[in-house]
Amino acid sequence: MNNQGIRGTLPVLASVIAAVLMGCGGGGGDAPPPPAAPPPSLGGGTGGTGAQAPVVSSGTMVKGSIILNGIRYDDSATTVTDDRNRTAAQLANGMAIKLRGRSDDNVNGVAERVEVENELRATIQSLSTLNNAQSFVAGGVTVIVDNQTVYANVSGFAGLAQGQRVEVHGLRDASGNLRATRVEAVGAGDGVDELRGAVSGLNVAASQFTLNNGITVNYSAATFSPAGTTASALANGLVVEVRGALAGNVFTATQIDVEDLEDSALGAKENEKTEYEGFVSGFSAHPGTFQVNSRAVQTTSSTRFVGGTSADLANNVKVEAEGVTAGGVLVASKIEFKQTRVLLYGLASAVNSASGTVTVLNQVVTVNAQTKLDTRGTNGSSLNDLVAGVDCVEVRAYLDGATLTAEEVKAPSSCSRELVQARVVAENETTFTLTFLNNLSASLGGAGTQFRNTAGQSISRAEFFAAVVPASGSNVGTLVKVKGTTLGSVEEAELQN
Repeated sequence: MNNQGIRGTLPVLASVIAAVLMGCGGGGGDAPPPPAAPPPSLGGGTGGTGAQAPVVSSGTMVKGSIILNGIRYDDSATTVTDDRNRTAAQLANGMAIKLRGRSDDNVNGVAERVEVENELRATIQSLSTLNNAQSFVAGGVTVIVDNQTVYANVSGFAGLAQGQRVEVHGLRDASGNLRATRVEAVGAGDGVDELRGAVSGLNVAASQFTLNNGITVNYSAATFSPAGTTASALANGLVVEVRGALAGNVFTATQIDVEDLEDSALGAKENEKTEYEGFVSGFSAHPGTFQVNSRAVQTTSSTRFVGGTSADLANNVKVEAEGVTAGGVLVASKIEFKQTRVLLYGLASAVNSASGTVTVLNQVVTVNAQTKLDTRGTNGSSLNDLVAGVDCVEVRAYLDGATLTAEEVKAPSSCSRELVQARVVAENETTFTLTFLNNLSASLGGAGTQFRNTAGQSISRAEFFAAVVPASGSNVGTLVKVKGTTLGSVEEAELQN
C-alpha cells in the first residue's frame, strides 16, 4: 500500500500510513479534541509562507481539520474515499488515511481528497497477554496494541473477545506485525471481510495467492480495481486489498484493489518533497537504504536526525523520513524519531524474569515479546542469562507513556563505564547536574569534563548548559548523551539534538 503525503512550498509527498486522527467521533475511546483553528484560504494561511503548493499527506483530525507535522488542513470541501461511506465529519482517532491537498509548508493547508486505509476487518482468532505485550490475531495478522491505541465501540483490550469482528488501523513493523493505532468493534452484519498485504505464492493456474503468511486468497470470481485492471496485474510483492469472506485460513475474494495502481495519483513524483512515517525494516547500516512502511528510504552523510542519532536507527524503530524522491527512493534530508530514544549502559542491579524487567542505573526497563535480546546465553538469549550485580547491560529503549520499554538488550563483556542518552527533565547550572528519566542524575562539574555540540565540536561548559532546555509543558526537552566511569563524574557530555 502506498501510504504517502506531501507538504511544502513545492510539490512534496508525505506517507504516514497510520495517522492518528482526533476528535471526530468513532465511538468509545476517542479523546476530546483541542480547539480548532480557523480554516485557511488557498492564498496562504495565517503565519504561513503565502502561496500553497500541492500536497499528499496523512494526519491528525481535530474538529473538522486534519493536522499533520504541525500543519492544519481544512477539510470542509474534502472528498472522502471509504468503503464504509464515511464522511469527513466521521473520521476519527487513530484512523489511517491518505490525503491530497495544498499546503503552505508552515501552518495551514486545504485537504482536497482523503482516503481511509484500514489494514483489516475480520474476526479475532485469539488473544494474548504474554511477555508484557497485549496482542490478538485477526485475519492471520498479529495485532499489537499499546497505550497509544484508540479503541472504539469497545472498552479497551479487556473488552475484546475471540470471535468478535474488528476493524484495525495501524503500521506494519519489520516482522509484519500490525502495530494498532485504532481498534474498532464492528457488528457481524457490518459487511465483507477485508485484508491488506503483499502478494506471495502467486499461483495463476489455481487463481490463488497468499497474504499475511498463511491466508490463502482465492480470486477466481473476483473483480479488480482500478478500472481496467485484471488478474494479469497480480505479481508477488504487489500490495493489494482484498474484500470477501474469510473462513478459517481461506479467503474467497469478491474484489481485489491493486494498491500500487490505485495510488498512482498519490504517489511520489520525481524531485517531489516526500515524507514517510512508519517502522523501519530491512535496515543494515547508515548511510544506506532501508524501508519505512515498505517504501524505500536512503540516508546519506548529510541526513539530519531529530529526537535521536544515526546510532538509533534499527529495524522496528518508528520514524518519519523527509526528503526528496529520486528514482522512486526517498533520499532523506531528515529522519525524525517518533518515540523518545533512550540509551542506558551500566550494571544490571536487578533482573526479574517473571515480570520481564531489568533495572539499570536505577531505571526499571520492561522487556516484551518484541525486544531483541543478545545476552550471550548458551541456549539462545533470555533475561535468565543475566545475573544482577554481575552483568553489564546495554539497553536501547523508548518511552511508552511512563514506561521504559526495551527494543534491544545486550550484555557486553565488560562494564567499565556508565552512559545515558535521554531527554533532560531538569538541570542545575550551579551544581552542574542534569536529571533524566526517573530521577537519574549526572554530575558534569569535573574539571576534565568535555562538552560537545550536535556536530561533535568542542564547546564550553557555559555554552553547553545554555543550549540545554529541560522538558516542560509542550517542550520535550533537549536530548543529551553523557558518559563516564560513573554518572557521578561525567567525562563527556554531548548535545544530541
